[in-house]
Amino acid sequence: MANYEISYDLRKKVHRITICLMLTAAVEHGLVNAHKLKAWIEETEDINEAFKQYFVSGYPHIFGAVEYSFSLGLLVQLTNLQRTFLWSYADVFVMLVGSAVTFRVNQFCRKVQTLSQKQINDKQAWQSVRNDYSKLFKLCQTTNRHLSNTIIVSFLFNLYFILIQLFSSLKQTADVVKKAYFLLSVLFISIRIACICVFGGNVYEEWANIGCYLNSIPSEAYNAEAERLIQYVLTCPLSLTGNHFFYITRSLMLKIAGAIVTYELVLIQFYENQLR
Repeated sequence: MANYEISYDLRKKVHRITICLMLTAAVEHGLVNAHKLKAWIEETEDINEAFKQYFVSGYPHIFGAVEYSFSLGLLVQLTNLQRTFLWSYADVFVMLVGSAVTFRVNQFCRKVQTLSQKQINDKQAWQSVRNDYSKLFKLCQTTNRHLSNTIIVSFLFNLYFILIQLFSSLKQTADVVKKAYFLLSVLFISIRIACICVFGGNVYEEWANIGCYLNSIPSEAYNAEAERLIQYVLTCPLSLTGNHFFYITRSLMLKIAGAIVTYELVLIQFYENQLR
């Protein structure tokens, strides 16, 4: 597809997505840890003791087994930071792959639009386009084969954390900063899920646009190869999927929102006493 028109700079888009998502993750992680450290400093009024309480209370499963030291605390904190970025990287990776596949599908879509508008009735041209669509379909299949598990893990982690943070925000507390953190955390995760659905779902949206342009081919440009292409496109859709359990589309956001409300109501019923 080297002779296809390039509609936008994919590299700049990839850089913007990566910087924005990773920066958001860093800000969220920094705010919550700064708030915890500030609370311990105000309580102990000693910087060394504050750091000790911050590390010991934050990682009791580690410092309950080994003796505390400041250097070990920094190492554990660095590991936790890497874990945060690793969680965010899975989401970013799905968005970047979705953007890359969308870029190719968009090129194909614009090619079909051009052939349709110029009323080109050359069978070889339509056959070449059909062969290119076959390559796109194989690309999408290969992508799903390698990315499906990552997509499932990404959605499961985001759904789990948004349920936990939303449930925590419902607990009665006099600490306004703590409550604001939980609400902001829910907002950040919601934006992350929305971005995955948008950037990953753009593949499906571009595929739908291809079908619209093919169905609007004028009779002057319609031939046997164009008909074969239409049948091929309609029977072999392009989209990112989580092992075929679900397809990433923009409407998936509404389904996830409904699932969050349902599970949150279940959590409220089971842990009603903790919310009082």
